[in-house]
Amino acid sequence: MVAVPHRQPLGQSAAGVRVAVVDDSVVVRGLLSRWLSETSGIEVVGTYRSGKEIIDALPGVNPRIILLDLDMPDMDGLTALPLILSKSPSSRVIVVSSLSVHGAELTMRSLMKGATDYLPKPSNHREVSTSADFRQALIAKVLAVGGVRAAMRAPAARAPTAPASPAPIGRSPAQPLDPLRRNAPPPAAAPAQPASPVAPFRPAPARPHTPQGVVEKGGQPHLRALERIRPKIVVIGASTGGPQALLAMLTKMRGSISRVPVVIAQHMPPIFGAIFASHLKQHGGLPAEEAAEGKVLMPGTIYLAPGGSHTVIKRKADGSHVISMLPPEARGPWRPSIDLLFTSAAETFGNEALAIALTGMGRDGTEGATHLARRGANVAVQDEASSVVWGIPGSIAEAGLASALHPPEKLGELAVALLEGHAP
Repeated sequence: MVAVPHRQPLGQSAAGVRVAVVDDSVVVRGLLSRWLSETSGIEVVGTYRSGKEIIDALPGVNPRIILLDLDMPDMDGLTALPLILSKSPSSRVIVVSSLSVHGAELTMRSLMKGATDYLPKPSNHREVSTSADFRQALIAKVLAVGGVRAAMRAPAARAPTAPASPAPIGRSPAQPLDPLRRNAPPPAAAPAQPASPVAPFRPAPARPHTPQGVVEKGGQPHLRALERIRPKIVVIGASTGGPQALLAMLTKMRGSISRVPVVIAQHMPPIFGAIFASHLKQHGGLPAEEAAEGKVLMPGTIYLAPGGSHTVIKRKADGSHVISMLPPEARGPWRPSIDLLFTSAAETFGNEALAIALTGMGRDGTEGATHLARRGANVAVQDEASSVVWGIPGSIAEAGLASALHPPEKLGELAVALLEGHAP
């Protein structure tokens, strides 16, 4: 394994990631700053009660991360955001807002204005102070966005259910993939052919599969050969930093989306899915809508998986493909699950699926990418340099499952090339 030299991110001191907390509530400021100060790898450099106070303090405090409330006196967070980024362009802003519809709308607007990520805040002080999940999510997100690599692959709260060991790439599984029956007992005898119709298997990748963590000279993961297959569906997974990456990539794909349906699993809480779809439609000119049970997948439509549950693809007897919603307990803690979406695309479209994994914390998507690669499908991932957190794409790339490694705009161009039938 090639050792990659340690690079101390801008805004990260020897004491840890430098964080500023901006919230009009003295209780919330106190709790957040205490939790962070007690965490190894984090240094709280200041607390502020309004957007005006943090702007006046910049760039002197030089925080790597700014936790920004949106509803504040003197100057609200949405007004302060572009001024903050102008005065401290190296800072990354994590919006901490309520789960209300109004809060979700403001948060989505802030993401479109340059905020790096968001964290839903419990509705009252008591819930903030007693929510272990909120505290764990806050710390994990600050460490990951701050560039502390130990947190990049870790879930925001509790560890996800351990996936079953996948069969080696290039070998047919003993039984069909079925996201609905992950914990079902194995059948008495494996069927000779998969029950669900899928595209024929492709030959094994031209380049050998490598164990996770194995990299080439120069620190770059091995890449599988890019197959010259025109996709019939595009499935995308993203988490931390995903909204901006999605907008950049989908804008490049706008002219070719009419050829296929696009299904996106972006880690987000309930309420946010419909609002994000609305923003993509209104501000990006993209044909987006929230996914729902039983919707027939149509070319030219982008389907956003709603938060709080899981979105998968099913093939009906008449050959059409529909959205199916699974309950949140089907897979945890990521809701929606990228693994379940990618696995269902492998089952229903085989090598005619194109999967793209964008920036995000955790490993969600690696198991699903394994199923896709085994079917001979192309899996493209965002590169480390352009990722807010290289957890999701990095895990897939380092497992030897990726066929391409690019920033979002280049991933969009690659998708267009494949959809138009003139891929390199």
